[in-house]
Amino acid sequence: MEDFDFKLQPGQKLERSAKPSGKPLISIATAYYNCKDYIMQTANSILNQTFPFWEWNIVNDGSKEEGTKEILEKLEKLDSRIHVINQENAGRLVARDNAVKKAKADLVFILDSDDVIDKTYLECAYFTMLTNPDATWAYADTVTFDGQEFLWKKLFDCEEEKKENLLPVCALIKKQAILDVGGYAKVDKDVHEDWHMWLRMIEKGLYPVRMNFYGFWYRSKKEGGTMASIKNDASRQKHAEEEIKKQAKKIKHNVTALQYPMTTNFDFDSYPYVFDWDREKVNVDDKKNLLFIFPWFKLGGADKFNYDLLSSIDRNKYNITILTTEPCEYVWRQKFEKFGEVFDLTSFLHRRDWPAFIHYIMKSRSIDLVFESQSYFGYYVIPWLKSYFPEVPFVDYIHAENWGWRNGEYPRDSTGIAGLLDRTYTCTKYLKSEMETEMGRTTDNVLPVYIGVDETEFDEIKVNIEDDEDLKEVYDKYKDMRKILYCCRISIEKRPILALKILKKLCSENSNTVLFVVGNGPNMQQMKKEASKLGLQKNIVFFGSKNDVKPFYKACDVELICSLSEGLTLTTYEAMAMKRPVVSANVGGQKELIDNTCGRIVDNIQKQQDLFIEDYSEEEIDRYAKALNEILDSKNYEEMKENARKKILNGFTIGNMKKIMTKEIEELTSNKSKVGLDSPKYREMYSQYLVLYNQLDQRTYFSDKGGIGVDGNFYEEKTQRLKDQLWKNPAWRGFIKFLQKTGIMKAAKKAGVDRKIKEKVAKNLK
Repeated sequence: MEDFDFKLQPGQKLERSAKPSGKPLISIATAYYNCKDYIMQTANSILNQTFPFWEWNIVNDGSKEEGTKEILEKLEKLDSRIHVINQENAGRLVARDNAVKKAKADLVFILDSDDVIDKTYLECAYFTMLTNPDATWAYADTVTFDGQEFLWKKLFDCEEEKKENLLPVCALIKKQAILDVGGYAKVDKDVHEDWHMWLRMIEKGLYPVRMNFYGFWYRSKKEGGTMASIKNDASRQKHAEEEIKKQAKKIKHNVTALQYPMTTNFDFDSYPYVFDWDREKVNVDDKKNLLFIFPWFKLGGADKFNYDLLSSIDRNKYNITILTTEPCEYVWRQKFEKFGEVFDLTSFLHRRDWPAFIHYIMKSRSIDLVFESQSYFGYYVIPWLKSYFPEVPFVDYIHAENWGWRNGEYPRDSTGIAGLLDRTYTCTKYLKSEMETEMGRTTDNVLPVYIGVDETEFDEIKVNIEDDEDLKEVYDKYKDMRKILYCCRISIEKRPILALKILKKLCSENSNTVLFVVGNGPNMQQMKKEASKLGLQKNIVFFGSKNDVKPFYKACDVELICSLSEGLTLTTYEAMAMKRPVVSANVGGQKELIDNTCGRIVDNIQKQQDLFIEDYSEEEIDRYAKALNEILDSKNYEEMKENARKKILNGFTIGNMKKIMTKEIEELTSNKSKVGLDSPKYREMYSQYLVLYNQLDQRTYFSDKGGIGVDGNFYEEKTQRLKDQLWKNPAWRGFIKFLQKTGIMKAAKKAGVDRKIKEKVAKNLK
């Protein structure tokens, strides 16, 4: 995976100090032999676990290495949960089995003495097993480090498992299952012993759960211990392969693993539940605890706000927990992990179990503030959570409205639960106004906060075009041409085909024009094909995604933004900080930053509702072409460049955003929620509300995936049955009145679903 940072190994330092009492829920089993150079990193990765309810049984298999006694004694003194058992040398597998036999917990976690694990591994694995009680073991994907560096992510396949071991040795396993199949030492050679174990379990019809995150870090440099003698022993290897073949032949049936993320089997016929959790707090310090609910980890406008906000939070004062509700590329997760503990819910839980896990997080961390940022599920679950935690402030951040998607997108969802939110932050003043005028939102608790940009980083003087190798290679060819930057995610709402037609128009007037395209996305191939059809090959360069776009701002003369929907684009901030004028569609809050002194605002002709129609009018194309020409040919171009940066420095810096949000978080966490709520009375109805809206969301989801959507009959029967159940409940009418008071029923008055609900309510209230 591009940009995965192998240097971010878990356990490089000790970070936590929790020492809970009571029976452990997980027993970690480790065989130790001559591994003093690595054992402390392994220990730190265990001690840093977000789930502290474990014991660690280390069986010392007669190590002869100098200093072994001292380092193991040090570990035992370090934490009462660590137990060292000494034995005469009997082999690694006997030692591992003895560690398993000593386990007090029903779940055993197998970990070698030189490997390490992500700090959330045990917590994720525990709840994976808890919510899939028929599964026998749970495991995560593997990072190989220290020597070789590569990522191991392979889907489980029973037939393939007979030929190749797809499973890591590190896993959380039911103790009784290990004992029932004879343990690890049942094989007489300690090669492929884990593979042999998995095959024996599969023979009995047992199956695993694969979690979809890189949790296990396997050290490839096995210099010490038993593995050193195994590595080059051909006879051992041959014998082990023969034993594997024998065992594989015993498997007469197919076994299917559960594998996350799961996009099917979302069961919302039953109401949300909570785990029976009576353990002490996970966090034992005096810090306040913040919960952030995001859809994913990317670096668009909204996500940049989230990232910068997290970077501004004083971690000496606050603990941070981050939940995500959509699968995302792992490299971005690494960037957010430095701020706190991260749980991608899609990677280890069925969606039906998400509410219970979020409730557990709220309870186990004693959360002081919930910050929701553009997660649909986050919005759905807030009313239900509020019924359990009425004194906790809930706030949200919104980046843009989109009338072509979900009847207004996130502002619609925010308006729907406005009465339960202590504060809503919007990226622009425009968005605040739009929520009030178009959605009926009372905006007394809405605060516009601009994303901002780091003006010290985005400074033309500090940036070189040569900093990007691809740009450096081609720049001289286009040096004397008029260069326009189109930098964004190449998706339908950014209107990439319109950008091409604008370029075609410009080139018809002045062929000395080139478009630099920086970014990638679902419509990239379409854009490339259309560019070829329009004969623009000599006037366009596709650079793909770039982590650092600053050299491209410097290389180009002007930036083009022709989107149909935006908040206030991150690239606008960045380009202007780099002294580059911007030509932008009049969408969102773009005109709050751009004026004629530093760019041009262009009124769109196409409506948001017509997003998927790519037959753009000549008038709209001409408007953009005219605006670009006015800047590119302007005698005041240098003055416009200076004005662009001045505009940024005057209230649009990241420092200004951080100052505002630091004050907000301090104030909100120092007070109980100002939102009144009769929690016990309406808890069941909140559960029903969550079920209904998740059903509707899943219909939309499967429409996106090529299934039958909202207007079809996929989920229609289930959803209607659910609605009928709701209306038959006499208390529901009282709940509807309550929702009306809190603002929930004001959500998206333009939405068909809400119209139907409103009509049903009116009928039932007569």
